[in-house]
Amino acid sequence: MTKKADGWLVYTDISAIVADDVHGFAQKDMIVLHETVSGDVPGTADLLANAKYLDNAGLGVQGLTDADGNVALAKSYEDAILYHAASTGSKGEGHINTRSIGIEQVSRVMIDLKDNDSRWERWMGRAKEIEATARLVAYLSHKHGIPLRYSDAKHPGVTTHWQVSQTFGVYGGHTDCWPRHLGGYYPALRVIYRARQIRKKRYGH
Repeated sequence: MTKKADGWLVYTDISAIVADDVHGFAQKDMIVLHETVSGDVPGTADLLANAKYLDNAGLGVQGLTDADGNVALAKSYEDAILYHAASTGSKGEGHINTRSIGIEQVSRVMIDLKDNDSRWERWMGRAKEIEATARLVAYLSHKHGIPLRYSDAKHPGVTTHWQVSQTFGVYGGHTDCWPRHLGGYYPALRVIYRARQIRKKRYGH
């Protein structure tokens, strides 16, 4: 697929892949960060492969990033309701898919490494992906009015799939993007801090 640009954001448009996974449209006030736990190869092939994998499972996300700093975005469906955060918990979190934008980050960190200190170091070494995710978060935050603060998955902001599971008691739980500041390994606050810098530079706020 040919890369496109919306102002300063360069991305591969995956709208055609997610089109049949849309369950309506809704205003967004949250971003949920995920990890794919999948192949991690050069180029955009890993982005497209993961988008298609989710599509085949009846799932979808608005955006993806990878270790090379590539970005994929379902440009036509930023405000679509896509199923990316489990809705089978015991505390009524089904609205998460309605109110949030999902971003998958191509990564094998969780399965390649077993302890959180090593995972943290690996993630901090993925500077291009952290930057790409921050760029995408900054863009979506500005466009949809989403606050650039860490969220407990109840309030507007940027959160993680781990946090959704913790907050809403999702059966089996998801541990992807377990934040370092909450005992895990993922640099959530770093991504948010960098997204703030980018948004201020690009949009002045």
